[in-house]
Amino acid sequence: MERGRIAIVGGGIAGAATAWALAEGGETEVVLLEAETCPGAHSTAKNAAILRIWCPSPAATLLAEETAAFLAAPPAGFSPTQLLDPCGTVLAVADPPPASLTRWLSTRGAGAVERLDEARLAEVLPPFTGRAPQAFLLREEGRIDVAALLDGFLRGARRAGVEVRTAAPVAGVERRGARVGGVVLASGERLEAERVVLAAGAWAGALGRAAGSRVELHPTRRHLLVTEPDEGVDPSWPVLWSDPDGFYARPESGGWLLCACDQTQVDPDDWCADEGVRAGIAEKTARLLAPAAEAGAAHFWGGLRTFARDEELVIGPDPDVLGLDWVAALGGHGISSSVGAGRLAAALLMGRACDGALARAVSPARLAGPVVSGA
Repeated sequence: MERGRIAIVGGGIAGAATAWALAEGGETEVVLLEAETCPGAHSTAKNAAILRIWCPSPAATLLAEETAAFLAAPPAGFSPTQLLDPCGTVLAVADPPPASLTRWLSTRGAGAVERLDEARLAEVLPPFTGRAPQAFLLREEGRIDVAALLDGFLRGARRAGVEVRTAAPVAGVERRGARVGGVVLASGERLEAERVVLAAGAWAGALGRAAGSRVELHPTRRHLLVTEPDEGVDPSWPVLWSDPDGFYARPESGGWLLCACDQTQVDPDDWCADEGVRAGIAEKTARLLAPAAEAGAAHFWGGLRTFARDEELVIGPDPDVLGLDWVAALGGHGISSSVGAGRLAAALLMGRACDGALARAVSPARLAGPVVSGA
């Protein structure tokens, strides 16, 4: 039997970031197992590639702040290309803004945030046709080169000695009494490990439940549409994120990338894109980004986003199975929080100091008890 001290299940952004962070911390007896022939084929490859720092979750916001700092100034040799296009985000919110947003805005440095009145909003993002009771330009945000980020994690991990195996789907987690003993691949191969990390996105929950964990996750589907190219689209325009409307958009491939923030629970092994969602995207686009409403669709697809019942991230040791750890349920924050999430997971795996309040907020242990009404 082959032996690996830490086996990470899933080679998307969560698993790759964790492997990289472990290697950076000196832990190289790690094997990263990816079911597909290339890492990052599912949620990592099908997201909107937007750095959004503030969100209603304080934990996700903290991890995104750490990730944003990394993207702006990665260590030498991490990536040959720029990871972040700091085009900024126009964030439209209700009036008054959420209290957590107001507090967060007060922590940003000089020049990082601009409050936009109606005239200034029209200058910054001319095609916006919606209402924005309150609007801010967040200059630290922008578009992420997800492929370069994933490649940087994987190259760094491999360079330090982490084994990355593709076309290696995991069929289950092996138990030896109360703790894990390793994993069994779909091929029948058994891989021993002292720790098993579930970073398998939409498939992490089922693997954990089969291993005896009470942690339950819910895979959902969301759709994105990219329009045909339009000469009137300026690629330097900022991202648009309208919280009250549940809509975001950004320039992409000469046109617009559009999302109406739909969310439907699905079986990750049996789902397809829902053509009916196009109507919702069209309706919101006509109201909020009217110049894009008549553009034809060049690409339309669905992607998987996985949540815990409280929609908080799940990072850390399992409450039921010794040696089982999670980096999962990152929801729509997987790319934006990747560096912070990987570093937190690695610190917990290696028994190193970390932000205790943050670790408690995302701990899988909170999901072991009964559902509390109104939580």
